[in-house]
Amino acid sequence: MLDTMSDRTIETNKEPYVAGSVRDLSKFILDRNRTQSDEFCNASARLARQQYRSVHPTEIAALKCMDGRLNLSLMTETPVGILHPYRNIGGTFDMGWPFLAQLLKEWVYVSTTKGRDCLMLMTYHYSKGDSHRGCAGHNYDTDAARAGAAELVVQAARVFGRPYRAVHPIMVGIETDDEALVFHSEEGEAFSLADNLDMTPGMLAQHFAHLYPEMRERILIDLLELVKGNQRHIKKVRAANRMPIDLNHREQIIAVGRGFDWLHLPNMALIVGPYGLEWPKAVGTAGKIILSNLKEGRLDPEAGRMLLIAKLAREERGSYGWNMAEEEARFVTREAHRALLSTVPELLDNNFTIHTGVVDASTRLLHLI
Repeated sequence: MLDTMSDRTIETNKEPYVAGSVRDLSKFILDRNRTQSDEFCNASARLARQQYRSVHPTEIAALKCMDGRLNLSLMTETPVGILHPYRNIGGTFDMGWPFLAQLLKEWVYVSTTKGRDCLMLMTYHYSKGDSHRGCAGHNYDTDAARAGAAELVVQAARVFGRPYRAVHPIMVGIETDDEALVFHSEEGEAFSLADNLDMTPGMLAQHFAHLYPEMRERILIDLLELVKGNQRHIKKVRAANRMPIDLNHREQIIAVGRGFDWLHLPNMALIVGPYGLEWPKAVGTAGKIILSNLKEGRLDPEAGRMLLIAKLAREERGSYGWNMAEEEARFVTREAHRALLSTVPELLDNNFTIHTGVVDASTRLLHLI
């Protein structure tokens, strides 16, 4: 996928993807998943990840919105597969949600038992040029989005303790016009990389040590690698003189679950992480958005619509862990379908398809069931 395309056309699989116009949605999605999996698994990509981890061992999680523009691997020039994303509509999370709590607990346990530190990026996003290119999940209210990210930092401090040692949460803003990161201290200081592109690595190290005085040296070094990558990326975005990506809703897919890292396309999917007890309501909200897209002419009338359910499995196929993931995916499919049926039954016409599957974490390949 090219990162300097216009607001409506993205090149994928050597064919143009125009938001809101894909008719054979099943073929498009399965082809894209297969292509992205092949790229993730090729020898060059594997070696790049292996080399990066050997130099920068900190495990990094990013809690972020479902917005397809928020590709942090691209923005930080980091090999795909290094950052662990948790995505939800509106970028809304609560670490008390049972499923999210379990996932984060397992992530921290596995990381720390390997002797690795953990960096948690609690993100929000906005557009400097137009508030309506910001976060629709927060009604384009950047202050509300920022407050949600700040509360996640507070929650993480309660869970993992102070002073920060093996686990360090920070709040990070994502400005989507320049694809620039903004780092926040807990004292309220904000540092935008877009305004500091000429700072040297030494100057950055000094400033980030000031922003995060509790941060362990190993985590700081690995955070600075993301910072320097974003500096380079912002310069490329500005040099390309591209128009900001328009986010006038044209989504065709409601994606529920985890393992959608390969689905980074603007205006393609509304992603719901089934982390809290009321996640079916979010599925209904996503259904209303897609029906509105259709009724207001933002979608080709013949374009496909889809409910895509995926569970992420780290166990091998045929194992009880994989089989359990299949059962979970079937359950989520039934509940999501029930939510759509009760909320937007007219959306479920002949152009609406449902796919259920498991994503292999080691290959990113979606296996339909």
